[in-house]
Amino acid sequence: MPVFCILFAISAGCSRQALEPQCTIVTIAFPQWVGYGLFYLAQEKGFCKEEGVELDFVDEQLDSARRDAFKQGMLDCEAGTLDLLVSKVAQGAPIMAVMEIGQSSGSDAIVVTEDIRSLEDLAGKRIVLTRDDVGEVFLSFLLSKNMMPLDVVIIVPKRSEEVADAFLKGEADACVTWEPQVTEALKRPGAHILASTKDYPGIIIDTLNVRSDLVENNPGLVRGIMRSWFKALAYYREHPLEASEIIASHYKITSAQYREQVQGLKWADYETQSLPEQQQQWAQAFHIITEIKLANKRISQKPDATKSVTNRLLEELYEDSK
Repeated sequence: MPVFCILFAISAGCSRQALEPQCTIVTIAFPQWVGYGLFYLAQEKGFCKEEGVELDFVDEQLDSARRDAFKQGMLDCEAGTLDLLVSKVAQGAPIMAVMEIGQSSGSDAIVVTEDIRSLEDLAGKRIVLTRDDVGEVFLSFLLSKNMMPLDVVIIVPKRSEEVADAFLKGEADACVTWEPQVTEALKRPGAHILASTKDYPGIIIDTLNVRSDLVENNPGLVRGIMRSWFKALAYYREHPLEASEIIASHYKITSAQYREQVQGLKWADYETQSLPEQQQQWAQAFHIITEIKLANKRISQKPDATKSVTNRLLEELYEDSK
């Protein structure tokens, strides 16, 4: 879809009309990843309404379109991986991460054929993944730990939803993907997981990214979104069967499938996110990803982490709560 059409569609949801006197419409976009499902739960259980917020979900999977929408002031916030935040900020998108949504802890993996037993064995092999996406960053990170550049492998570029299928068809010797595609890729005879985020945590982190002017001019609204997420998280943990039933319908899977697919990620509650070491981890991951993207020539300038990630709203989160 042309960018101008996407921007027009997003603009239609940005009117700030109050559905009720106490609610403000906030547009939010994110990729089709089960880890973001708590936003649907927050909306449908009324947690957003309690915070004076009405989420307007924008179905835009193309990261570059979300970047341009932010630049035009036509998108309020998004959920996404930290590597995509680095790219967008480096390309001039006026956004910042205000909280963690989750961390991959086994949901992302490198699946390989039977003959590949080490990272060194990947040299000269064909690897299918989505370019300039979380899979490329994860692979680059692991290779760099073994003093291997990304160009030591042969990249077979595919759209994210095509990665596992290409591997199953024998178009590559390995693939880098996330659930549920990891499970699909393992159906190839002899296939196994070479490495996953269960072994290498803290590099694939999902964050809530908000347009900078909203953070500065309407922090109370942003804190309301954040509190509604934490309410949804608490509800999911207390009522997993009911909560997963609500969320699963948005992904066209069963509630059991949803619960299974989120097992490989960690949702951090407010208390965990408030810890200084947690916030230091975000800054460290931001720096590592920045260096990887510079080395891979995915960005041409280094974004400022201090302007791209803030914990200020977390520290003030319950100052104006109802």
